[in-house]
Parts: sequence; structure tokens; C-alpha cells
Amino acid sequence: MEILIGIVCGVLLSLIFSVGPAFFSLIQNSIHHGYKKAVWYAVGVSVSDIVVVSLILTVLSNVNMNALLHNIWVGSIGGLAIGIFGVRTFRCKTRKETRAGSRLRFQAEQATSNWQLVLSGLLMNGLNPLIWVYWVTIITFLSAEMDLTRSARYLFFCGMLLASLATDIAKCRLAAMMQTFFTARRMNLFNKLMGGILIAFALYLVISMVLYQTNPRIRAKEGEKKPQSTRIIQTLHNHMMRDTAKGTASGQSAALPSADSLTAEWPR
Repeated sequence: MEILIGIVCGVLLSLIFSVGPAFFSLIQNSIHHGYKKAVWYAVGVSVSDIVVVSLILTVLSNVNMNALLHNIWVGSIGGLAIGIFGVRTFRCKTRKETRAGSRLRFQAEQATSNWQLVLSGLLMNGLNPLIWVYWVTIITFLSAEMDLTRSARYLFFCGMLLASLATDIAKCRLAAMMQTFFTARRMNLFNKLMGGILIAFALYLVISMVLYQTNPRIRAKEGEKKPQSTRIIQTLHNHMMRDTAKGTASGQSAALPSADSLTAEWPR
């Protein structure tokens, strides 16, 4: 049951909270390099998620991660890394090539290997402090609100991580289908757009961390707000547990009818 809940939560949260630097880079790589090479980028993102979740559950279980992740230096380093990726994407230039079937293929001036794509996805996702906040929030919620055993918790996150990877691969396929609608000129403009979004996100990350540290009202509001992701998991868990309980109760009642149901059948 836990792995099923994790799969459903992974799909829902990947669709709802997917707008971030890793998402925009995934779309850009899918259109630029094609579906098969973009899958390697998705694998890098998934590996970073596995590393983050494993560290939070084991080595960093006793560390105050919320205070650490809202540190100005952590936000600045993460923002700088994302900004560098944004500048690289902004300056990326492509040229058009033809292959069998008269389909178009876009290729960068410098070839990108599969391992470079994996490393790019790993760093883009892993150096984003908001990804750490996201996983810390979910893990903290599971520990406080849901009475899960150690094995059940690992099953939940295995399902969630597998679902996130599958959702990212589906995004790669959908984005790669748009490749034929781009010319080399449009692709260069698209690279500038994606690079500008990443740079803007990097600035937002640094500024938000500075405001969090300097404005007590923002800290108080952030502490009182219950993240949307935790509400989704709680609601889904309650519904699935309720359905399971109803199924069990109906099975028991079918096997042995209650006295009230028997007497209700007699005419009054």
C-alpha cells in the first residue's frame, strides 16, 4: 500500500510542482538533443533526488535542515550554480542537420555526451536549495503526521522516486515531439528564453533567501504556512486508508451479516 501511495503522490507532485530550473532545462534538452539524449538528463535529476532523500533519511536526520537551507550562503551558492547553467543555455547556439526521413536535428557547436547530460541534471537539481526544502518538508511531514515504520517509509519513497523518474521521461517524450516545429533560428531564440528563465530563477532564489533572513514577518509567515505538498499526501493517504477500511469492513459484513441487518429484513 505504501509504495502505491508513493507512486500516486510522485506523479501528482511531479505534475504540480515541476516548474523549476530542472524542468525548464529538461524541456530545453529534449527539444535541443532529442528524446533519447534527454532521458539521460532525466536520469541525472532522478539520481540527485535519490541522493538527497537518502542523505536526509540517514546522515542528516538529526540536522536542522530548515535553518541550514535558508542560510544566505547556501542560497547564494545554489543561485550562482543555476545562474551559470542559465548563462550557458543563453549562449548556446545550434545548427540544423538533416537525417533520414527529412526530420530535423539540432546540434550544439560543441557535442554533449550522455555523461555530461547526467552530470548536468545531477548538479542542476542537487544544487537547488528549494529541492532540498521540498524533500525535507515531505520527510518531516511523514515522520510527524503519518505513523509509518522504517520499511514502509522506504517503500513510500521508492514508489515516489520511480514515479518522478517516469513522469520526467514522459515530459521528455512530449517535449521532443515539438522538435520538428523548430528551425535553427527559433531554436537559438528558445535557448535564450530558457537561459533567461534560469537566470531569473537564480536571482529570485538569492533575493528570497536574503529577504527571509532580514524580514521577521516573512519567517513567521513561512513557519505558519503548511506546504501544499503535505496536504496532498495527507488527503491521498486518508482516502486510500478509508477505502481500504471500507473494503475490509464490507468483506467482513459479507462473510457474517450483523444482527441489525438481519432484523431489518423482517416486516414491521
